[in-house]
This record gives sequence, C-alpha cells and structure tokens, in this order.
Amino acid sequence: MEDKKSQLVKLILSDNISAIVTMGEKLNIDPEDVTLLINELLSAGELLGTISKDGSRFFKTNVRVSEAPVIPRDEELPKFLSYNTKPGKVISVIGFLVLVGGLTINAIARDLTEQNFAAILIFIGLLVFLIGLYMIAKRGTPD
Repeated sequence: MEDKKSQLVKLILSDNISAIVTMGEKLNIDPEDVTLLINELLSAGELLGTISKDGSRFFKTNVRVSEAPVIPRDEELPKFLSYNTKPGKVISVIGFLVLVGGLTINAIARDLTEQNFAAILIFIGLLVFLIGLYMIAKRGTPD
C-alpha cells in the first residue's frame, strides 16, 4: 500500500495529473481507493490540496507558475478582411445622385425630349450605382 501511496504522490506532484479516474487507471485501483489514499496523504501532510466537490479531481495548492516568458504578438488581419470598400461606396453614391437627378428631371419634364433625357439619366445612374455595389461586394473569400 505504501508503494501505491508513493506512486500516487509522484503522479500528482511530478506528472501533474488531477483526474482521480486517470490516477486509478495508472495505479490499477478503483477511483474510490484513490480518494481514500489521497485523504490519508492529506491527513499525513504529504500532500497539500483539495478534492473537488464532485470527487472527480484533486487540485494541488502548491501549483507553480510557469516561468516561460510571455511573447507579445501583433496579430495581423487576414488579407481578405482588409479590403478597401471606399471606391465602391463613392461610386455607389455618385450613381445614386445621378439616379435622383434623373428622377427629378423626369418629375419636372415638359416634353418628350426631357423625359427621354431623364430616362437615360435614370438608367446611367442605376448602372453606376450597381457597379459601385458590385465593387463593394466583390471582396474575396478566404482561400
């Protein structure tokens, strides 16, 4: 039994295993027996820590903080997320303004020539507006 206790202490302190089921598998004993051994080691003062409320893990109190340096990283956005939509927005606004101009001219047109001119402006404005929207929407997908 002392051999199992020393192996259990090694599993907890050296191998940093906290799952009681895993400790039982490594020691080839039942998890209930592992809990009993842990309680005996706690009362003897060989281990410092607590068993979780559900009884599935043992947490050490003397956990060492890693001495590895923290490396700051500058995260760079993927190329497809840095797409510039400003030209498409400008072209869409210009197309919308031409479309509004054509509708305004159509509303105040007195003869057929002015109405034809307004219809041409409406179609040109709509075309430019759709080209601008296409330029906004053509952002590539991730490769």
